[in-house]
Amino acid sequence: MISELLRVREAIERKRIDKAIKIAEKIRDSYWRSYALKWIAQELAKDDPKKAREIALSIPIISLRRDALLYVTYELAEVGKFRDAVETAKMIEDKYTKRKAFRKISTEIAEILKKSNLIEVNLSDLGLDEEDIPLLEPLPEGIKYEKGKLILTEDVSIVKGIEEESNEVVEVGEPSVKRNVVTFEERRGERINLEDLPEPFRSSYLEELGLRKIEEGKLEEAVKILEELKVGGPLPRLLFFVGKCNDLRKVVRPIDRLLLVYKAFLLYDYEEAFSVFSTLFLDLMDKNPWKLLRLLKFLSFELLSEGKRRGNKKLIEVSKKLFKEAQRQSSSFSMNLFA
Repeated sequence: MISELLRVREAIERKRIDKAIKIAEKIRDSYWRSYALKWIAQELAKDDPKKAREIALSIPIISLRRDALLYVTYELAEVGKFRDAVETAKMIEDKYTKRKAFRKISTEIAEILKKSNLIEVNLSDLGLDEEDIPLLEPLPEGIKYEKGKLILTEDVSIVKGIEEESNEVVEVGEPSVKRNVVTFEERRGERINLEDLPEPFRSSYLEELGLRKIEEGKLEEAVKILEELKVGGPLPRLLFFVGKCNDLRKVVRPIDRLLLVYKAFLLYDYEEAFSVFSTLFLDLMDKNPWKLLRLLKFLSFELLSEGKRRGNKKLIEVSKKLFKEAQRQSSSFSMNLFA
């Protein structure tokens, strides 16, 4: 089963989608078949939305089907393919997730008005029609619908966060001294050109800035910073739980991955939490299966302890499922994890 998953991933990376689909459809385990199909749908999202929807709808596990459709919707909205985004969002069965998908679409439309300095835009220019408006409501603050158009109102809160030139006179260091590594406090005294900062300093700088924005209650500004972030830890982890980070690959630090997964098992249904776990740690199946098994065991015991402490039968059941998964994986790798 695991070898088949790896073959699916390899086929996707080589852009051999038809081969990936054939391999995925032969996976007997419905959960892992669902996960493989989810990968494929995500890969097709921007280039072939219709096929992406078709693949997503074929996913047997409900939570993964929902996640795949939501991901495709997000991807389409972010590149301005609003008609395809709406059609995809309509297929989401879960009401909460469907509202979340339509909210993303309306937010991206608002971003187009903001970035393009437009006062209004015709629905037809967005590939939308009047019947779509009830789905997108409530519209973002500062925007309204009127006679086939989306129009910016006098409330300009929609455009808050746009950088404005500062006339503030600041003291800077000697021009002859060139520094690549800066602290957050130094940022207050000079303008920093991010292009001059090498990784991982650039991401570290941006992440610290993003965390400050969260502390200040400026969530949307933190999300903007996240978009520029290549790798991170606390910032994408925290934004994930408020529905603002859809790309878990940005959570790179091991401790943040572990904290994210543990909290996911505390908050979400088992299947949904396990999909998060798989996204973050599936590479261990190939690189270090022993570590994967130990991680499953660790989470199982921690959740068992927490479940007993709270008197929470659901967490105890989640712990048992993780333990059984560890046993199953151990058998697959011809290992005896629990000896």
